Parts: sequence; structure tokens; C-alpha cells
Amino acid sequence: MMTITTAPGVTQRMLSNGHLELTCRTSNRHIECEPVAAAMWIALKQHNGDVDRAASTLSALWHTNEDDTRYDLIALAGSLCSLGMATES
Repeated sequence: MMTITTAPGVTQRMLSNGHLELTCRTSNRHIECEPVAAAMWIALKQHNGDVDRAASTLSALWHTNEDDTRYDLIALAGSLCSLGMATES
């Protein structure tokens, strides 16, 4: 099971346009995620970082293939980990 958590020093904020803003205090890095990525992040947070459970929830809501949704979540998680905004455990 893959679990994704917020990296130390990272704050999150939802913007009025549906985007998610992530800011890292230690690196001064700042990114803004599109609404779909924001929804994925929220699902991950709701499921304590459990990629499988988040994918199941989102695929049911979006009427998408669960494996495809999981793949997209893993891709997002990989990007956020590479940027130092998230960690995998």
C-alpha cells in the first residue's frame, strides 16, 4: 500500500478558483495545483494518504476506471514528492 503525506514545513490552502496552493517554508517553494489535482489531494488527505482508497473514492465519484485514477494519483504523488511537497511511506 502506498501512503502519501504532506512533507514537513508544507502548508496547504484552497483558493477561491478551486486550485490548491502548497507552500514549503523550508525551501520557499510554492506551487498551485489545478482543481483536479486539488480534488486528488483532498481525497488523499481524507483517506490518510492511502492511494488505493482515494482512487476508489474518486473513481466512484467521477465514474472513471479505478486503475486509471490510481495511476493518475500515483503520478501526482510522484510529482509532489519530487518537488518536496509530499513524502511516500
